[in-house]
Amino acid sequence: MDEELKQEILYGRDHDRARVFISSRMNKTLDNERRAAADAVDRVSGHKAWWWEQDAPIGVLHSWNECIGFARTSTGLILLVAGELSAIVYAEYQAARDGGADRYILVRETDDLPPEVAGFIKEQQKTEAVTRNFRNIDELQTHIHQALTRSLVRALNEQVVARRGAGRRTSKRFGRR
Repeated sequence: MDEELKQEILYGRDHDRARVFISSRMNKTLDNERRAAADAVDRVSGHKAWWWEQDAPIGVLHSWNECIGFARTSTGLILLVAGELSAIVYAEYQAARDGGADRYILVRETDDLPPEVAGFIKEQQKTEAVTRNFRNIDELQTHIHQALTRSLVRALNEQVVARRGAGRRTSKRFGRR
């Protein structure tokens, strides 16, 4: 079986909700923020958070493949930053990017970032993503709600514009203006 197809089947996309992968360093410094981010995602209609603490298959130890597979097949990825990032966090981000996911980077303001993390974020700001800083849980949840809502509206608007273009071609074919 084709590896890409196998990954899509194992970690496949949900047909009823947009799955948003919650990514961060898991060293206890962002536990409250991870829970708050998942709650914020779940409160946006049509969205479901995927986070290790709640959704990892029981009996599976921390698995690089599980995280990468679910990140790659998610509709979005929220990266919470508060200091260093681990190799798996970078890999999750890249997998989500390769899978075409929207990516949202939220940086806790009270933390000093190592130069490599600051450089990574700066590079993403130039080419990939708009980032937001947050000072507290309420601000984090507000940023998430706004980002997911705007992404949904934008995707719907892009479909409308695409159909409008397709409609013009159809109208010309049938001699209508």
